[in-house]
Amino acid sequence: MTSWTGSGYGASGRADADEALRRLALTQAGFFTARQAIGHGIDADAFVTRIDAGLWMRVENELFRLAESPRTKFDEFAQWCAWYEGAAVVSHQSAAELHAMGHLQPRFLHLSTLDQRTVPSNRLALHHRALTNEDCEMVGCFRVTTPARTAVDLAAGGVSQEVLDELVGDAIAIGRANTDQLHAAVANQPAAVADRIELALLAAG
Repeated sequence: MTSWTGSGYGASGRADADEALRRLALTQAGFFTARQAIGHGIDADAFVTRIDAGLWMRVENELFRLAESPRTKFDEFAQWCAWYEGAAVVSHQSAAELHAMGHLQPRFLHLSTLDQRTVPSNRLALHHRALTNEDCEMVGCFRVTTPARTAVDLAAGGVSQEVLDELVGDAIAIGRANTDQLHAAVANQPAAVADRIELALLAAG
């Protein structure tokens, strides 16, 4: 069996399957899917061998993690973004929590994705939609909606004006968003959403 601690290269000079998968997993906080492992040339029948050897840990039915991966407080976010293989973005209340905007204390982990597969956990709240690169930024090994986009999403999602005022005020106070960014983020939104953001900006002074 391939060792993670070896050179990771065969006679051809190309990275072997395990090393190639390891490199991918490290961009996802150590997480990877069964489909990604198979796509890198590791047969599904060989998964148990790697788990028994202490190289992999099974996290969910189709999700694994390198055993060597350090644990962080962001693991749950990274885990589910990895399950969606980069096709999901942390958004809405969960994004606000990561940006330290307001005190929403979300019960669910909110993700935005176009992936239509069955929700793998009752911890997730999915928002099926497309986002542009300008709507997102990287936090460690996963993507999250920008503070401005997060505020607009929550304004559209129906949080109270008081809550919206607080989170917009926080975003401005800690330098995570400014008036121009919020106006740009709301440009293509319904007038009611734009009005709510404008009220929150007025409240923020």
